Amino acid sequence: MTSRSTRNGLVALVAAVTLLTALTGCGGGGDDMAHGGPSATATLTATVSDGVQVFDVVGQVNQTFSAGELVAHPGTIRVNFSVPNGSAPHNFVIDTLPGATTRIVAAGQSQSITFTASKPGRYPVVCTLHKGMTATLVIL
Repeated sequence: MTSRSTRNGLVALVAAVTLLTALTGCGGGGDDMAHGGPSATATLTATVSDGVQVFDVVGQVNQTFSAGELVAHPGTIRVNFSVPNGSAPHNFVIDTLPGATTRIVAAGQSQSITFTASKPGRYPVVCTLHKGMTATLVIL
């Protein structure tokens, strides 16, 4: 492909993904938890409480995180991680950041972790119990 056709192809792909994301978010009847929670493609931006960036993340019944991307700035981050009743146990692990690991959390339980992300970048998040259960922490 030429660079012009590559660019046109990328624009078409982005448009298709955007449309698909918009369509799959509509008409769901409003009961996300009946289907395992919000889509794992959701992006969460941290709220700030007493200078700490906070995320509420759910390890869902369908073996996904409640968000595919967590967006924050360099600094202190707290993740409030929970697992709903009826779900398999999960954990929340960012191997490359010290302190960014929960224990294995059983259904109906939760755990909060606080850690520091000082450098911009993309940090993989995994549940070590379920292959393919991933997300990304993005530090701007």
